[in-house]
Amino acid sequence: MTKYTAIVLTLLFTSVSMPYVNAQQFVFPKNGQTAEQQKQDEYSCHTWAVSQTGVDPTQIQPTSMPSTTTPVQTPAPQGAQPASGFRGAVGGAAAGAIIAEIGDNDASNGAAKGAAIGAIASRRQSRRASAQQVEQQAAQQQAAQVQQVSSEQLANYQKASNVCLDAKGYSVCN
Repeated sequence: MTKYTAIVLTLLFTSVSMPYVNAQQFVFPKNGQTAEQQKQDEYSCHTWAVSQTGVDPTQIQPTSMPSTTTPVQTPAPQGAQPASGFRGAVGGAAAGAIIAEIGDNDASNGAAKGAAIGAIASRRQSRRASAQQVEQQAAQQQAAQVQQVSSEQLANYQKASNVCLDAKGYSVCN
């Protein structure tokens, strides 16, 4: 892993988990309110901010990072390469010829059948790999969209709460 990749992954993880970190909020009474009055006002502003934004940060559950790992695949024999259309056909032809030869059948007929089977298997494997890649990209895009919406919603809640506390005579610092 290069230094650049490590930095990018660190920034990505930090940005994804950032909204769920409970940043300390400092509330100072400007008009000499008591601690009891401040608690009541903070709760009142919390309730009002939830009603205005539809977001209650006390109910948000942190989500885990989307998985970027690929599904486990069975390893190819050592020295073998993944089948491509041509390689699958050639491998299938060779296997078909050998099987036909062992069974005392026509080796060329077995090779032709094996080539067809190898080409089909190769195409199927290629399609599965493409489908998995598309699914992973879609999941990553969806996770990014959810993260963006959550960040915006939490920011809106925080703004609403701060406006309320300011109106009740408090100085607020996040």
